Amino acid sequence: MTFRLAATVLIISCLQISVTPGLTEILPTEGRDLVKQSQMKSMQGYMWEERFDGWMFSGQGTFDDVEKEFLGLNGRTRWRWIIFYPGLATLEKPFLIYHRDDEAVFSGIKFYPVPYRSRAEMIQLIQDHLTPIAKKICLNYSHQMSVPELSRIDGGLLELLVSKGIQVISSGTILSFFNTRWRNLDIETHKQAAARLDSLRPRITAYLGERVGKGKKVTDYDLARFIRKHLKKLGLEEKTAPTVAVEENTLVERYLPEKSTARRIAHDDLLYIEVSARLRKRPESMYARLGWSFLVAEEIPDSLQAPWASIVAAANEALVILNRHIPKEKVLRGYQVDQAARAKLLGRDAHLLPRPLGNNLNPYDHNFGVRFDNYLAYDDREIMPGMGFTLEPGIYRQDFYALRMCANLVIEGDRNIYLSAPLQQEIEAVLATPDPR
Repeated sequence: MTFRLAATVLIISCLQISVTPGLTEILPTEGRDLVKQSQMKSMQGYMWEERFDGWMFSGQGTFDDVEKEFLGLNGRTRWRWIIFYPGLATLEKPFLIYHRDDEAVFSGIKFYPVPYRSRAEMIQLIQDHLTPIAKKICLNYSHQMSVPELSRIDGGLLELLVSKGIQVISSGTILSFFNTRWRNLDIETHKQAAARLDSLRPRITAYLGERVGKGKKVTDYDLARFIRKHLKKLGLEEKTAPTVAVEENTLVERYLPEKSTARRIAHDDLLYIEVSARLRKRPESMYARLGWSFLVAEEIPDSLQAPWASIVAAANEALVILNRHIPKEKVLRGYQVDQAARAKLLGRDAHLLPRPLGNNLNPYDHNFGVRFDNYLAYDDREIMPGMGFTLEPGIYRQDFYALRMCANLVIEGDRNIYLSAPLQQEIEAVLATPDPR
């Protein structure tokens, strides 16, 4: 470095120091942290490793799902607010730019308070507090809406930040990293719940075989009640009501039968059953969500066996690409898993599976986390250890039926890909004669 260049850098640094507000000298208000101190330090470490300077949240009016679930904010503001988590380790609290009229909304929260009265003051505060310490930040937005649910920041704020010389990137991966990774307790309780849920499948087959085989009336509503009763016997509590879908209702994402519209289950009916549950009276436990296809018949016809074989092939291909990348510490993104597996489906028409191949599995029921999706989104977020997913390949014949399965997998801390319950290899033939062996 030449003497002139070194001197220039020193002058610029001194100028920046001279205008940087003494944030460390502002005492945060008393109250709760928006995120735990340990998590704050971890977030700052992540920002340092990924080479960006902070994470910004912003809104006006009612708080959205991310702000409610990740930050624990509630209520409604009248004016624009900005919360900025700095990457600087010397700043241990976020700072909040807010209108004085909204102060009560943020009461009881620890932050560096930066109130404003007018739009001009707000813009000046952004200039004073962000530009000296942040040149590259992440926002809850997605480039060209690659992941639509992350596109929450308005274009006006993006333009303002860019005009101040701030580079903006998506918060998709950091949000997944800190909001959807599992603890060891989550993994253990999930495994227990999945094992118990999987034991439901032969019970369902036996129940339907006994009822339909003897000509007794049984409806989708009756079957849902049977499942709920056995969840209690298995020491489980449902996360959502069981899906019990017959024939064309298998096309519905989560069909919940009702007593008033109960449908009788008859010979040759195709069923899809999906159950989501966790250990009973253990609110801290992670849930599992498994789904299976059944046919009320003695055997599975060739017309269903071929498409089902391709569904199993798609699930296996997803596991292959995960095992090819994750244990070897290679970067793998959500769209890549979907893309590889979808190519294995019979016909290879993207619309045969009009949904993501798999969703993020977390306490919020797969909100905000990376998913296996190259259909409804181009999910370019990174898949990382400590995350759980559903694996839901299927073939949807519009106005006819859907063949579907739902498996669960966990990427454990040692990068092992753990399948929570065995893949359903064959459609369950409800009336098949039991193998005497």
